[in-house]
Amino acid sequence: MKPKILILGAGYAGVMAANRLDKQLKEAEITLISESNTFQERIRFHEMATQGLKDKLQIKDLLRTKVRFLQARISEILPKEKSVKLEGSSQNEIYDYLVISLGSAKIRSLYNKEGSIQSKEAVLKFLKNNEENKIQNLCILGGGLTGIEMATEWKYFFPRSSVTIIDRKEWGNSFSEKGKRYLRKYMLQNNIQVLENVNIHRIHENEIVLENQIKLAYDGLLNCSGFFASSLAKKSGFKTNHLNQVYVDSFLRSNEYPDVFVAGDLAYLENSILRMGCVTALPMGAYIADQLARLIKGKSISPFSFQFAGRCVSLGREEGLIQFTSGDDKPKELIIKGRWGARIKELVNRFTIFSLQMEKRLPFRFYFWPKGNPIKFEKEVLKKSISWEGLVS
Repeated sequence: MKPKILILGAGYAGVMAANRLDKQLKEAEITLISESNTFQERIRFHEMATQGLKDKLQIKDLLRTKVRFLQARISEILPKEKSVKLEGSSQNEIYDYLVISLGSAKIRSLYNKEGSIQSKEAVLKFLKNNEENKIQNLCILGGGLTGIEMATEWKYFFPRSSVTIIDRKEWGNSFSEKGKRYLRKYMLQNNIQVLENVNIHRIHENEIVLENQIKLAYDGLLNCSGFFASSLAKKSGFKTNHLNQVYVDSFLRSNEYPDVFVAGDLAYLENSILRMGCVTALPMGAYIADQLARLIKGKSISPFSFQFAGRCVSLGREEGLIQFTSGDDKPKELIIKGRWGARIKELVNRFTIFSLQMEKRLPFRFYFWPKGNPIKFEKEVLKKSISWEGLVS
């Protein structure tokens, strides 16, 4: 019988896995399930929150013809029964192998009326709020990459507005000294206020009270302080951490169910340098496809191997910062800044979609990623691969 493979979620990891599997398995039924029929280019959500929604990419247009696309809301995963329950359907989707790549859409909420740009729905809500209230005093909670890009994008298009970033840690701590100096200079020149190493005491409507009793007025509040993965796996009984991420082994399989692979923001590999983001989602999707294809063909599989090369941040539309890193994501004293930084960041953004399109069109595997071993696997796991017999139930 043809093996049945279900992929839940049509983000970067899910689409990559579906196309790459289809090229390597002629005799397999591959189904991709997504609640939406449009692809959410999440690395551009800060642009959309400022400039409005762009042309929508249809998920079907990104998939190879033999991949079955099913638009449906998933209500529950039943790993013991090897099936998935869909809302409004009396019949469950059965699988031999499952790939969960549902991403992250929730924020670490601090206030019940705060905004977010973590999902398309949140972006639309923020756009509506700006249209109705004409935001002039934007406050952003969290000074990570998302917070920086949102603040600088907003200031570029609305230069007369006031923008403040609040960070409870040292701001820019994921960058080198050169990178931090450049970021601080950019913020100063563009009148973006950065408050670092401060805690919020209370948030009221249109006012934030800091722990030192300083009060900040706002008419637009965005929470970019951190994200939660989809809660579906947790509700379905998978072992998860405090961010709803599923615990996986070095092969990105659920620790409890070896026929379930997890990719993207939802995957949590202990003692590793992996973090949420497109930068890890694409490699995970490609890796799972390659290893699952080998597994079905009766071949041994190898642990996930990955290392970082750098991080990119856009600063408005005309400047950017490329921070080179070592494989374990620690910053080097090497950066590219200014217009060249902006151009490279835009190329990186375009390459993500280009990679998905090439995986669809080309008969061979197109996407590759920097491999290495900064991930702290157990030594005995690294010394062996796992056999077909050891994985088949």
